[in-house]
Amino acid sequence: MTLFDDALILLVSLLLVLVGFVLVLFVPSLLETLKPSDKGPRVVKDSTLKQFGVKVHRLNGDVLRVKGDLNVPNHFEFRQNLVVKGNLTAGNHCHFDKSLKVLGNAFLGSNVVVDGNLVVDGDIDILDEAAVDGSISAGGCVKLGEKVFVRGSVVAGGDVELFENCEVVGGILTGKQGAVRVLKVPSVELPSAIDDVG
Repeated sequence: MTLFDDALILLVSLLLVLVGFVLVLFVPSLLETLKPSDKGPRVVKDSTLKQFGVKVHRLNGDVLRVKGDLNVPNHFEFRQNLVVKGNLTAGNHCHFDKSLKVLGNAFLGSNVVVDGNLVVDGDIDILDEAAVDGSISAGGCVKLGEKVFVRGSVVAGGDVELFENCEVVGGILTGKQGAVRVLKVPSVELPSAIDDVG
């Protein structure tokens, strides 16, 4: 064997190792793309909303109006602007792709995402780790759970209550009688030694 043959064998070996490395890195993500294990939130259709017992009216392709109270289970997604003529209760991990207007009170569960503005005539109660990409406007009081993110501002006619680890980028404005209360995050005391555990 010559030096050229050794270099060629080394080059081919390195190429095979590189191809194997690339396959190990990208084949799982390619398989996940082709057949995902988590299909994501379920998109709400008019027939599904009618099963919830509410009347649905589409103003155009971009606005969905619901008459009456709306209770949305966990893991649902709305792709239109949503107007609820009543109270709204949204379960955990729901996603509203656009703005949301509620003519009553609104209760949003944990990890809910609103990609637009949230406008509510009554009170708003948002649980932990939710995100609103626009502003929040409420005629009544606003309660924000732990780690809630609001890209815009929070405007309320009543009190605003939030935890210290919330982030409101645009600031908070309340009505004449409203007050802002910042709650401390509950501290968790960890054991200092193994003997304290048991």
